[in-house]
Amino acid sequence: MVCGEIRKQLAAWADGELPAREMDRVERHLEECPACRIEARAERQVVAALDALPAVSAPAGFLRRARRAFRAGLVRPGLVQWWQQLNLTMRGAVCGAALAGLLCGAVLGTSLTTLTGDSPATPYQTFYASQGIFP
Repeated sequence: MVCGEIRKQLAAWADGELPAREMDRVERHLEECPACRIEARAERQVVAALDALPAVSAPAGFLRRARRAFRAGLVRPGLVQWWQQLNLTMRGAVCGAALAGLLCGAVLGTSLTTLTGDSPATPYQTFYASQGIFP
């Protein structure tokens, strides 16, 4: 492996987070490369120093305040706020899409109510049934 790839994995290697195959690959490289070995030693020292620190408990009420802040971030704006934040171009696009949907629904609804059991089902059948009236 290239030293750059190894150095990206050294923190995970020092924590023992790499899969066994990757661990072996990193360790083989460290046996051959003195520069990476120095970096690995520094990573191990950092991990050892962090492991030696005493556990810190959260202040009283921290969990409650964190949950409240999290829930406040989940509040979604209503439809009015969403509409107000749109610029004029987007408002026009939304109105156009809504009108196009209404028009399609009206056309489909009208044509569906006029179908009978012997009505043509495809455009080709419609053309054939029109006896050449449609272009």
